[in-house]
Amino acid sequence: MINQTDISLLDRFRNGDVKVYELLFKEYYEPLCKYAVRYLGNMEAAEETVQDLFCTLWEKREELTISSNLKGYLFGAVRNNCLRQLKHLEVRNRHQQEVLKHADTLSDMDPMVELELSQKIEQCIESLPVQRQKIFRMSRQEGKKYKEIAEELGLSIKTVEVQMSKALKVLREELVEYLPIVLLGMEVLLELFWRR
Repeated sequence: MINQTDISLLDRFRNGDVKVYELLFKEYYEPLCKYAVRYLGNMEAAEETVQDLFCTLWEKREELTISSNLKGYLFGAVRNNCLRQLKHLEVRNRHQQEVLKHADTLSDMDPMVELELSQKIEQCIESLPVQRQKIFRMSRQEGKKYKEIAEELGLSIKTVEVQMSKALKVLREELVEYLPIVLLGMEVLLELFWRR
């Protein structure tokens, strides 16, 4: 059952009271990070998860409904986010293993097809809106994490994620003629080209 103090804080938070946001952040950030690191085994990933949670809470504050206590809600949200990340990493790792099994196919590729594909990838990247292109290059070519990109560009981590998602969608759509290669995994394919 939610207590009166939490109800009052939530009402003020929903109405955009920045001081309540700061109060919640100061009180819960560190304990939530310590909790998240138990799942993720990495403080940087834990901090990113908690920061992402606070960004999402602020962005969706008007829709926020909490029927239990606030502390329980925050820890539950962090746990769920961590579990989703772990599931996503597991799927991604399995996918990358599968792609790497087929890496020989890429090394046996006709040099003309490889050159054509490289040029097509570069054209697609250059066709992206300026900010999306910058975010994409910082992530894929410079190897920066979403958190680093967000800090450097003064954006939220969520914005960086959305822009990356949109960029990858464009690349998948534009490279449909290379479908057999694209099926090997767009992200791994791009990494392989930029490592050469």
